[in-house]
Amino acid sequence: MKISKIFLFTAAALALCGACDDSDDKVDPSTTEDKISVSPMEGVVGSKGGDVSAMVTSSGAWTLEGAENAYVLPSAVKGKDGDIVAFTVKANDKEEDQVFTYTFTCGKKTASFKITLKKKASETEEQLELFYADGANILSCEGGKVTVLVTSSGAWTLEGESDFVTPSATSGEDGAEIVFEVDPNETEEERSANYVFKMGSKEVEFQIVEKGETGETIEITSKSEMRLAYTAVERLAVELTTNVNYRNLTAEIVSETEGWLTYTIARPTEGGAETDVTAYFSMAQNDGETPREATVTIKGVKNGTAVLKVTQLPKSKIEPEKLAYFLDVEAQTLDIPVTANVEFDVTVSEGATGWFTYNNADDSGLHFTVEALVNGSARSCDVVLTEKNAPDNSEALTVNINITQKPKGLIECVADMRRSRCYFPTSMFAGKMNSLTELTFEALVNLQEERASGSLSSIMGIEGTFLLRLGDIGVPWNQIQLATKSGNVTDSSLTLEMNRWYHIAVTWINKKISIYINGVLKYDYSSIYPPYGSSGFDLGVPYGGSENDYNRAFWIGYAYNADRFFPGYMAEVRVWNRGLTKEEINAENHFYSVPEDSEGLVGYWKLNDKDGQKVKDYSSSRNHMLGEKNVRSSGGQQIGDPGMNWVEMSLP
Repeated sequence: MKISKIFLFTAAALALCGACDDSDDKVDPSTTEDKISVSPMEGVVGSKGGDVSAMVTSSGAWTLEGAENAYVLPSAVKGKDGDIVAFTVKANDKEEDQVFTYTFTCGKKTASFKITLKKKASETEEQLELFYADGANILSCEGGKVTVLVTSSGAWTLEGESDFVTPSATSGEDGAEIVFEVDPNETEEERSANYVFKMGSKEVEFQIVEKGETGETIEITSKSEMRLAYTAVERLAVELTTNVNYRNLTAEIVSETEGWLTYTIARPTEGGAETDVTAYFSMAQNDGETPREATVTIKGVKNGTAVLKVTQLPKSKIEPEKLAYFLDVEAQTLDIPVTANVEFDVTVSEGATGWFTYNNADDSGLHFTVEALVNGSARSCDVVLTEKNAPDNSEALTVNINITQKPKGLIECVADMRRSRCYFPTSMFAGKMNSLTELTFEALVNLQEERASGSLSSIMGIEGTFLLRLGDIGVPWNQIQLATKSGNVTDSSLTLEMNRWYHIAVTWINKKISIYINGVLKYDYSSIYPPYGSSGFDLGVPYGGSENDYNRAFWIGYAYNADRFFPGYMAEVRVWNRGLTKEEINAENHFYSVPEDSEGLVGYWKLNDKDGQKVKDYSSSRNHMLGEKNVRSSGGQQIGDPGMNWVEMSLP
């Protein structure tokens, strides 16, 4: 296509700036900077003449100067900010373009305005030329108008047809102005309309190009395939870049399971570009055993789409048969059954070098080889099971299995007393536990779970009579307290740390309370009055299915209600009907075992029974207890399920 010469026809209007009116006596001329500009800065007029205009923006009064000529007449030669000057231009009687330059002046500043008067058509030869603004024939999809000025030496005609362009005329004379009306393009395809101006033997092609409508684009810039954990997510964010207004975005969700994933809203991405949008979804928790999937199609108003795949996994499970293994000194193989719904890696810690080797895994579990322990010193390592291909929004599940090889310990099993308790059935032999005028409580304990400030954790005893426990209002949750009918005893020196075994001994002799931790006397107190009459007091109180303030039973790991459980492991619980001496408490291996026929030993629950509900009393009293787990409040009653949570352990 031949684009001849460029012709500028329109005069743009500018918003008014601050006036510099002569009447404005508030402005100090000595401090106002001179400014002036005109818009447009030039105009083009066809050979037949016409009008062009320019708007003046200035900081004060202005004047207009230009060479005198017979063709151009301005409407004003002076004025103020915001004035529009019209220039009337006569027809050109010459066969050449004429240029006229005018200067606007405001103070020391000037601005130029140029007028081009196109040449008249030749009288001796055929002439046909088109003039239009540079690029005016290329329109956006919104359509609009294209104005073309024709210079010709005779009558001309216009040929060409289009279903989206309408010319204002199809014939004319020199100096005619043709306006092409262009309809909006609602497709994404670019289209064009071709015309030919003809005069005699002269032909000039003219093409109008209209851009196609920009298609809707939606692109997911975050992950387009998401593997998510089972937990609920209130605001699941999906990052997009799109030319669709965020308010017009919708989402179609297709899943075999309905309702677990819903579209909530889209918002401009904070701190992002204009095209950055974040779409939010809500996802419910997956309590099932299998993954659930959804295909999400994010849509615009027309045909813009982006597809998101969402998979929500069930709760990851890697459950070895046990979390701790205590091996004897012989060479052996170790098989660890594992139940899992995910694939996992198996690694062994550095402590396994030379004696503990991972062989392989199959459907029956993990298989290891253990070398003999020769020197008798205990050794240990960890087997770490780590989830493969973890969900996008959570850390990989890891499970540690501790392996210890050592000579056989004095203790091989302990009780996990969290939400558990032990009590005497109604058929107990209470005699040896009653009429006590002296006593000693002993227990091995290991805190496994941190509790809230102000909570109570029971070790052993009877609420309101003689109870060994941890915590209280104003007492740290992990600080030992002895609660008696005559008052409570505690001290900051009686604090226990997490994940550490402690031997606790409490003696009561001649009104004096003494509390030992690991054989060290930490605290004694001499002003506790005996909580009994002349015949002593009773601890042999069974549980008949209910309690009240006048009938409290003897418990291990519980008192008053289900919230007062002991938060950890327990073993070697003993009751003596005499006060042990410091020397007896510190006798060799006393923390871990005592002879069953020891003098004054009236209750001895090793908590090493390994299975079942029965908790054996190894003392001569034979007051075996019953265990309950999952202890809870229900309908105003404190209930539990038969059984205990036994944990393999090797102590010392």
